[in-house]
Amino acid sequence: MAMWPKLRYGARMSPPREHRPIDERRQQLIDAGIELLAEEGVAAVTTRAVTSRAGLPHGSFHYCFPTKGALFAAILESEISQTMGVAFTPPQESHSAKEHLERGLLAHLELTRAHPERALALNELTAIAHRDPDLQHLSTWEHTEYIREVTANLDEWANTRKLRLTIPTSEAAAFLVAVADGVSSSWLKNRDADAANRSIKLAAQTIATLIEEDA
Repeated sequence: MAMWPKLRYGARMSPPREHRPIDERRQQLIDAGIELLAEEGVAAVTTRAVTSRAGLPHGSFHYCFPTKGALFAAILESEISQTMGVAFTPPQESHSAKEHLERGLLAHLELTRAHPERALALNELTAIAHRDPDLQHLSTWEHTEYIREVTANLDEWANTRKLRLTIPTSEAAAFLVAVADGVSSSWLKNRDADAANRSIKLAAQTIATLIEEDA
């Protein structure tokens, strides 16, 4: 008996399977999930559709994520890192407290205005998470993470500029998150940029009154 299978002359051999790091595959699946969310809504985000969009075998999904809920959590985490966390990153330039807060809120709004379909899809995902027992933890987690990111950035900014908030930083962060979400949601409904800018200016001015310079 031959030890090795015989190959016909000229027969094609299957190309070796490409092995990609798991982090790279995870990111591909996250990006594909976000694209499907934006284009077709939450119902379109099936494991098969996501892997197909990412150009990966279907079996790779559960190699990267134990459940579809875990993918949704990763999508929300990706969104947090690109919105609130980035929007309120301590600036390199020196701005007044009001200017810094206003710039942060405007940055968040600009992300929504640049990608409205994506923002609407993520709102849909969050709304569904509130009603789905298997996903309810995601909506609470998302809100908590938003506040944690903004709190950390406010603390860093205040320490760098030697400023002090007259209320706990976490409370100021929660207010900023509420304003940012509210302004973006309103803009998605009416597309009124002037009204959104007025709301941002008012919120920044209000929170700035709660900030003092350390003696």
